[in-house]
Amino acid sequence: MTTRVLLKPYSVNGTGIRLLDYLRVSADSYEATRWFTFFYIPLIPIGTWLIRPGTAEGVGTSMQYNFQILGKRPLRWNRVGRLWLINILAALPITLCGIFETPGENSNMWLTLFIFSTIWAIAALVYGQRGGAKVYHAPAVQPLPTGGAGPRRAA
Repeated sequence: MTTRVLLKPYSVNGTGIRLLDYLRVSADSYEATRWFTFFYIPLIPIGTWLIRPGTAEGVGTSMQYNFQILGKRPLRWNRVGRLWLINILAALPITLCGIFETPGENSNMWLTLFIFSTIWAIAALVYGQRGGAKVYHAPAVQPLPTGGAGPRRAA
């Protein structure tokens, strides 16, 4: 079965189309929701796919996830609502800090609240997007070549 893909998952610095909220369906297949994200914040759900995860390859922040699309599934609005709720919980402390604190009155307290609010927002977003990397496995490693002469020594 061939599934036509209109918006392929691709993001740069967390902005683009990403697969999030993996749900195990069987031993080797998962439901994953495609989201439009802006700086790792899931904003608009696009659809849900049934996938068979493959490998995850990359270095540093550049990761490429390989998978096979088995079919399309309807959106599960309870899962979409859960990620939107996590977004609200992430944005609430920073918003309240910006509304109720003014930097001129007690700048040390404002800076402290802003730092803790930012840490809270990052932690909430990481919590909402956890578990995706565990679905994929590392590619098979080829053994290093053996034989030949060893390194040359200075004369």
